[in-house]
Amino acid sequence: MSPTNSLKNSSAPEERQIDALPDSTSWLARVHPYFKDPRHVLLLKLDTLLLSWAFVAGLFKDMDQSATTAAYVSGMKEDLGLFGNELVEFTTWFSVGYALFIVPSQLIQTRVRPSVFLPFCEIVWGLFTLFTYKAQSAKTIYVLRFFLGVFESTSWPGIVSLILNWYTPKELGKRLAIFGVSGVAGNMFLGIVQAALYKNLNGAHGLAGWQWLFIVSGIMTIFWGLVGFLVIPDSPSITRALYLTEQERELSRARMDDSGTKTSSIIPFKVLVEKLKLLVKTPITYLYLAGYLQFAWSQRANSYFLLYLKGLTDSNGDSLYSVYTVNLIPLGGYGISIVCNIGLNALSDWKGWRWQVAVAVAALQVLATSVLAGWPDSRQTIMAFYFLTFATAAWGYALLAWMAEILRKEPEVRSILVGTAVTLVYAGHASIPLRAWRVADSPRYPIGFPLAAAFAVGSIISILGLRFYVDKHPDIVEWGLDQEGAKSRAVEEIIPSDRSAASDDVKEPAQQTVRV
Repeated sequence: MSPTNSLKNSSAPEERQIDALPDSTSWLARVHPYFKDPRHVLLLKLDTLLLSWAFVAGLFKDMDQSATTAAYVSGMKEDLGLFGNELVEFTTWFSVGYALFIVPSQLIQTRVRPSVFLPFCEIVWGLFTLFTYKAQSAKTIYVLRFFLGVFESTSWPGIVSLILNWYTPKELGKRLAIFGVSGVAGNMFLGIVQAALYKNLNGAHGLAGWQWLFIVSGIMTIFWGLVGFLVIPDSPSITRALYLTEQERELSRARMDDSGTKTSSIIPFKVLVEKLKLLVKTPITYLYLAGYLQFAWSQRANSYFLLYLKGLTDSNGDSLYSVYTVNLIPLGGYGISIVCNIGLNALSDWKGWRWQVAVAVAALQVLATSVLAGWPDSRQTIMAFYFLTFATAAWGYALLAWMAEILRKEPEVRSILVGTAVTLVYAGHASIPLRAWRVADSPRYPIGFPLAAAFAVGSIISILGLRFYVDKHPDIVEWGLDQEGAKSRAVEEIIPSDRSAASDDVKEPAQQTVRV
């Protein structure tokens, strides 16, 4: 058999079994037999420390990001005289900063350890969140929101890259979803915190409830950034995490190798340039981006649910819901989002249904936004389909896990593609709402809802196109984007060892003759 054929047979994309390992010496092995397997101990450590830190970091990120909207409907609008399109412009300035710095932040992490870079940025954006309580005008908030976006841009793609480096393809879907629902949990937590602060601290020490929201959010974010210095493990190839033994570090590398996944490392600038060229040349980039971006832009459909609730009035023209209630009602939608996100992505891990889950959820979004575009007369119907849009968050993480499986041999390309996708998402968030989701068009949004439905349809078409392309080019999964180069390097690694073995075979008889 030729070296190339031998490699093809041994490098199948399916996960191979690691050789039998000695029982773990961890104290957990004495607690339960399950933990005699060192792989189970390693996964527990990763889930308890890395995934938990990522979840809370994501929670604080989305809480800080959404705090302005919660503050706006909780008194900031009246206190600062924000009676124009300022709320949408706050999002625009944040999105501009976010979009400009996502890809640079991902490139920086090919040269600087994430365990240093990510927590530093989190501490800085926590300070910008904190200082927002002192803002006296919309212009000040524009500046703060821009820099909040700059430093928050490191978080989501950076943490996703960490998860892609530590978990095998069969483990990815539900863990990405667990991290993903941190954003939903952040909005839930934000609603609870803002309601409590408005009720209990409004006016305390001369500060309004919305000002206390920025103070509390900022302090929590800064603290969690400090924790990140201790918890973030970089990637298996360069980790120096104190909570992993040397054997567990080796096991981490072996697990990813045996799943056919290459992990990130600090790479030379020349290699980075070559990876960027591969990213630009492959159709996978454009099909994935088309599917991801359109659905992400479609999900703006429920971003202004709070405004809809705030604008509801009774027969006397009075607000139907109090400020306290307005902050609590969306919690039901966030609960739906969490259950659907984790449940559907666990199913995608179990059955291997990646593109199938993404397409099914996108179809549900088409239904919900189409009904809202028609704006039924019934308030109950509108509320029901608003809540239905919260059930569609699962698509992104199934699609992301699928992309990680397709590009399992290209860790740098994965990271840059994630950063590029989020950059363009926020570029859309910075521009599309200025016309499609204007405050003046609330609550019907005659452009926004039909556009969201069209985006969801376009996403389905793009995902199916990506499936067609990957089916036609299965070698990408096995060898990566530079297939010829990968095969040549693999053959070069095998041929010298074959020659060495042949040389030993020749020498051995001579040695035996001498001994005789």
